Order: sequence, then structure tokens, then C-alpha cells
Amino acid sequence: MPLNLKRLLARGPEIIEAERVFIREIPLQELGLTIVYILIAGVWCVLSGEFFDNVMGLPMHSPALETVKGINFVFATAVVLYLVLRRTFRRRRLAEAAQLLSQRRFEAVALAAAEAIWDLNLETRIVWWSEGMHKLFGYPPEEVSTRLDWWLERLHPDDRQRVLSAIQAVNENGGQSWSGHYRFRRKDGTYASVIDRGFILRDAAGKPTRIVGGISDVTDREQAQLALERSGRQLRALSARLRSVREDERARVAREIHDELGQVLTALKINLDWLERKLGVRDQDPTLNPLLDRVVESAEIADSAIATVQKIASELRPRSLDDLGLAAALEQEVQRFQQRTGLPCQVTLPAEGIELPAEASTAVFRICQEALTNVARHAKATVARVNLQTEADEVVLQVEDNGCGIPPAAFCDSKSLGLLGMQERASVLGGRISITPNHPNGTLVTLRLPRAASEAKFWAEL
Repeated sequence: MPLNLKRLLARGPEIIEAERVFIREIPLQELGLTIVYILIAGVWCVLSGEFFDNVMGLPMHSPALETVKGINFVFATAVVLYLVLRRTFRRRRLAEAAQLLSQRRFEAVALAAAEAIWDLNLETRIVWWSEGMHKLFGYPPEEVSTRLDWWLERLHPDDRQRVLSAIQAVNENGGQSWSGHYRFRRKDGTYASVIDRGFILRDAAGKPTRIVGGISDVTDREQAQLALERSGRQLRALSARLRSVREDERARVAREIHDELGQVLTALKINLDWLERKLGVRDQDPTLNPLLDRVVESAEIADSAIATVQKIASELRPRSLDDLGLAAALEQEVQRFQQRTGLPCQVTLPAEGIELPAEASTAVFRICQEALTNVARHAKATVARVNLQTEADEVVLQVEDNGCGIPPAAFCDSKSLGLLGMQERASVLGGRISITPNHPNGTLVTLRLPRAASEAKFWAEL
């Protein structure tokens, strides 16, 4: 490449702006000196003949007088010309030194940068590339062409027109910068995912003359992001699967406790009642009184055990959720909440009932259960309300209280497993949860879930 062309391509934006300032700047001192010279020269031309005639005794219009006047004019012109040129060339040398310093600074920055720096001359369509083209994409300097087409040919075919249209739009709209994301072919034929940023330089008339920018290789970053997203999806799938398995296990254990252990305790209670009746007939025999007391006590223990078994089974999986539906299960849960905490809780349910898939009913019930648990543990409320209603194709659950509210930091706290669990349950079924302050105080938890909610879409996307 010729040396002049290399210097042209190596010029940075600071040099270009310095040239424009140098061209536009008017040399006022030189201009003033020239005007003074013109005035003095005019006066000299008019009065010099009479001056030399009186001082030197030379007759007017004589050859000697004209010769003296000419020599004097040439000498004065040479002095003025020397002063003007001396200052002009000094300014030019300073400008060239500034250009050289700026050029070296630009080249040093381009070499030190981790990006591929480029400088496009829009008039000549010549591009200067830094050493980053070799560091990032493996192209040796001798293979990197200054033709703009060389860069265009290495853009991914699916990205080429989009990138060109974006640059053209910024140019036509008078923008000062452009950035784009595209795929660029490496030396080995693979494609790198890059982010390109360019800054448009314009002349005094606003016409774009150059674009200077840099290319960053973000392939590793995007691959790490994809791996993180894939890991997140896998964790969500694992969490959903564990919840499903746990719900099935809870239902199975609840059935076995209710059916097996409950039946055994009921049979035991029946036998104890029979034995109590038989012993009661022989109340005239005082020796049987201690035995009757033990039978009565055992019957009471059996009643307590039956109630405990029913409570455990209900907490594991309320049978009303499967037998009577979501509305009945929520009403029973609110009653248990009031009995357990002593906190008044109002419940509003739709009169016509709600038919939901089993997965959706379970999610609504568990989210309501978790929300009420948070009210009991953290809210310090005096009243709570549960409202279940339908809107178009959605079912809406609202749980509110008049307590102290939830601090914003709790939403991002990794220890807030209850809140995270509610959000995850809703998202798996295509729903969403919002937790907002309740006016005038307290917290409002709102669940919106499609009436046809199912985990099928979630698993299909995974």
C-alpha cells in the first residue's frame, strides 16, 4: 500500500477536525498586515516621487528616480512577504505536528484496544482496519482489504441487508451514531457474533464524510447467556417436576392415612363403644368400674386420634379439592386459617362455581394457602380477605390484608422461598402473580390464571 494512502487511512477524527478548523480559520493578523501594507504602499506610490526629488535632488520621472523607487518597492514587498510566509508556514508546521501526534495517538489506541477499530471514508469507500481483525477473527494484515465490499462479503447473508438498512437509516436521519448486532465470518469459516458501533463524522454542511467505529466479539458472552438460560429452564423443569411429584405423593399419603389408618381407628372406636356399652349394663358390679373408666378414656383417645388423622390428611391434600371443587376447598381452608390463627378472614366466591383443570385448581389452592400463611407469619394484620372470581378467560384470586406490608427487598431475597414458589407455580401454568401495596396499608396478592391452564405448554416449550 502506498505510504500516502496509509497515512490517509490512518487519520483519526481528531486530525480531520483539526484540518477543518485550520481551513475555516481566517488568519486575521496576516490579513491586517496586508491591509496596512496596501495603505502604506498606496501613499508611497503617490508621494514617493516628490519625496526623492526634495531629498535626493533627483528630477521627477527620471530613470534614476524610478530605479530607486522600484528597488525600494521590491525590498518592502519582500519584507512583508517574508513576515507573512514565515507566520503562515509556522502555523502549518504546528498543524502538521498536531496531526502527526493525533495520528500516532489514534494508532496506539487502535493497537491497544481489544476491539477491531475501523475508519470508513464514505467518499472513497476505503476502510482502514486495526490489528483487532487478526486478534478477533484470525485475518492476517495482508488478507485484510481496504475495500468496503471485503467486509460486506463476510457478513452473514441473513444479516447483511438488515445491517446496511440500519446504517442507511441513521445516515438519512442525521444521526450521529449507529450500533448493530450481526454475525461475521472468521478466517476458519465459522461465524462470530459481534456488536458493531460506529460514529458518523460530518462536514460543515452536515454531509457525512467518515464513519469511525469498533467491533466487539460477544460470542462467548452469548454462549454463556444461552447456557445460563438453558440451566434456568432445566431448574424450572426440575422444580415443576418436584412439585408435581410432591403433590402426587401428598395425595397418596393423605388417601392412605384417611382410608387405612382412619378405618383402623374407626374400627377401634366402634369396638371400644361396644365394650363400653357391655360394661355399662353391669354397673352393679363395682369391680368393673376401673375397667369401664379405661375403656371410656381409650375411646376418647381414639376420637382424638381420628381427628388428628383427618387434620393431617386434610393438610396434606384436602379431599374437598378433588371431591367438591376449588371453591369448597378454599372455603374450608379459610375456616381452618381462622381456627388456627384467630384472625378474621372474609371469603368471596363466585355463585356459579368454577370448573378448572386439576393442575390449575391445585395451583390456585396452594397459592392461596401460601399467601394466608405469609399473612399469619409476617403481616401483623387484624383482618384478611380472599376473593375468587372469573374475568373473561381468566380466573382471578386475590388475597389481601391490612398489615405492615412487604418490603421491596423481600421480592429479590433468595430466602423468600414462599414468594418464589408462588410465582413459579403461576408461570408454569401460563399465569402471573403481582404483589402490590394495599390501600391504605397491607399487601395485595393477585393471581391471574387462564381457565384452561395446563403444564402441557410449559413442557412443550422446554
